Amino acid sequence: TASPSLRRTSLESEAGVNRRADAVAAGVTTTTTTASATAYTAGSLPSLFCFVVVRTQGYEPDLIRAQESTRVGIFQCDESAVLSNGGPLRIGSGMAIEVPAQGATMGDMSVAGTTTNSWLNAQVFMKAWDMISQDGRWWTHDWTVKADPDAVVFPDRLRLQLMVRAPRGSKVPQYIANCDRSWHGMAPSLKLFGAVEILSRDAVGTYKAYSKRCRRQLPWHGWGEDMFMQTCLNILGAKPVNGTHMVADKRCYATPCSDSSKVAFHDFKTVASFMQCWFESRNHETVSLVEK
Repeated sequence: TASPSLRRTSLESEAGVNRRADAVAAGVTTTTTTASATAYTAGSLPSLFCFVVVRTQGYEPDLIRAQESTRVGIFQCDESAVLSNGGPLRIGSGMAIEVPAQGATMGDMSVAGTTTNSWLNAQVFMKAWDMISQDGRWWTHDWTVKADPDAVVFPDRLRLQLMVRAPRGSKVPQYIANCDRSWHGMAPSLKLFGAVEILSRDAVGTYKAYSKRCRRQLPWHGWGEDMFMQTCLNILGAKPVNGTHMVADKRCYATPCSDSSKVAFHDFKTVASFMQCWFESRNHETVSLVEK
C-alpha cells in the first residue's frame, strides 16, 4: 500500500500553497505548516484520485519532490499516489510505490510496428495501472487521473470542467480525449495524449476487468502507453469525451501558461520552469476573476 504521506484527503489553504511554492521557486527549503480546508462540499464536484509514475533517473524525481513539498499538481487531488520505476524513491517523508517492470526504451520508427519515437513504455504503465486498480481507491472517486511528472496540473479547474463536460450519472465508461491534431494528411480524430489521462470510475473498472484481452490482441510492444490505453478503452466500449480544450501540450496544441482555462500544461522539465508556469497561470486566474 502507499505511504500515508503520499495520500491526500483534503486541500491545504491557498495561502499555504503559495508560501511553500514561493520557497521552492526560490530554492529555499521550508517546513511551514498550514491549516487544511475541505476540498469541496460532498456531492457538488467530482472527486479525483491522481497518480504519477516517476523514473528514478533523470529530472523527474526533483519535479515530483517539488510538487509534493508545495502541495501542487496531483497533490491537490482528493487522494494521490506516487509510483516509481527503476528502483526505490523517497518523496518527502514517504517512499514511492515501486512498479516491478523493466524500464522503457526509446522508440525507433525504422523498426516495424513501432509507432512513436518517444518512450516505449506500454508495459511499465500496464503494471502501474494494474497496481492502481488493485489499490482500490479509484473506486471511491469519480475520476482517476494519471499525470506525467512534467505536467503542470490544476485539479480544481479539472473538477469544474468535468462537472460540465461529463456530469455524474453516465453508466458508459468514459475517458477524456485531449488532442485532435492530425499529421501526414490524416483526418482529425480524438486522441488520448499521455501527459494527462483522465478515466471515469466505470472506465477504470472496465479496464481492470478486461485489460488482459487487450494485451493478448494488440501489437503493443512498439507503442507508447497512451496509444495502448486509448486503443484498449475503445475496444472495451469506453467513449471519448471531447476535452481538446482542456490541456495545453507542446505535442498537440500549446498555449501560454497565462491561459487559465487550461487544466494542465505540458511539458516543463525543470523545477524552475514548472513553478514559473504554475505561478503564471494562478496569477492570471486571479486577474481574470477580478476583471469579471
